[in-house]
Amino acid sequence: MRKLIRRLGFSDRVGGGGGSGAVPRGCVPVLVRGDDGSVEERFVVRVEALRRPSFAALLEKAAQEFGYKQEGILRVPCDVHHFKQVLDAVTKS
Repeated sequence: MRKLIRRLGFSDRVGGGGGSGAVPRGCVPVLVRGDDGSVEERFVVRVEALRRPSFAALLEKAAQEFGYKQEGILRVPCDVHHFKQVLDAVTKS
C-alpha cells in the first residue's frame, strides 16, 4: 500500500498551466467508479488523507482490482456517495 501511495503522491507528473487536469503537488487524482461502472467522478485528494485508516479498505480494494502499479490516476472501485462520506470524515478530523 505504501508503494502505491508513494508512486501516486510524490510523482513529478504534476499538471501545469492551470488546466482542468492540473493536480497540486502533494495531491493525488482519484477516479471513483461505482461497482457497476456507470458512475465516475474525479477527485483531487491530499496524500495525507490516503494514509488515514478509513482509506485503507478503499485502497486495498483498488489494489486488488487494478494492482499496485497504477500510474497517473488512482482508480477506486467504490460508490461515489460512500467515497464522499469517507473523504468528508477524513478532512473534518
